[in-house]
Amino acid sequence: MKIYFFGTKTDKKKLNDNYDVIIKTLRNAGVDLFTNLKERALPSDLLELRESGGLVLNEMDSFIIDGTENSPDIGYLMALAIAEKKPAIYLYEKGAPAQEIIKQLLTKKLPASLQLKNYTPQYLEKIILDFLRTFKGQAVKEVPRIKFTLRITPSIEKYLHYKIHNTTKSKADFLREYIERIMKLDKDYEDFIRREE
Repeated sequence: MKIYFFGTKTDKKKLNDNYDVIIKTLRNAGVDLFTNLKERALPSDLLELRESGGLVLNEMDSFIIDGTENSPDIGYLMALAIAEKKPAIYLYEKGAPAQEIIKQLLTKKLPASLQLKNYTPQYLEKIILDFLRTFKGQAVKEVPRIKFTLRITPSIEKYLHYKIHNTTKSKADFLREYIERIMKLDKDYEDFIRREE
């Protein structure tokens, strides 16, 4: 999945820290990230497209736009996302001065493909992951952050050693992947998650 993240270039540390959280979250989720904030070489297919006069932005699957600070590019990106019916989220930091584009968007019925979210830094990662989960059929890699102690029997340890022998996986990675497979097959859990949303 190709995602384009746009943020206004700024010297404000707080805003740059927010951008870093967004970029890190997207990279950890395993998406193919393109952004105006950091230089990155285009893959050969997109490089050929650009050299032939095509628009690279048209090849993006989704857009994440931080509009905390004004930029003339924001309107263009949003119009492109809406016209192409591509999923997009317009973010702005809570408490930021209301901008004209936000006022306009709030007075109109937004297309289903466009989300408008204000955020605080502590919830930014969750907002990005929730947005990524809206893509049907797209897996979002979550970064393990919760430490959990599990005591196992010697026979379980022997089995885990057998399963990871001659692989690059750790026992923890093997168990995580196994539990994730079980989660995907658990219809009751899926219903529970839907009710929570």
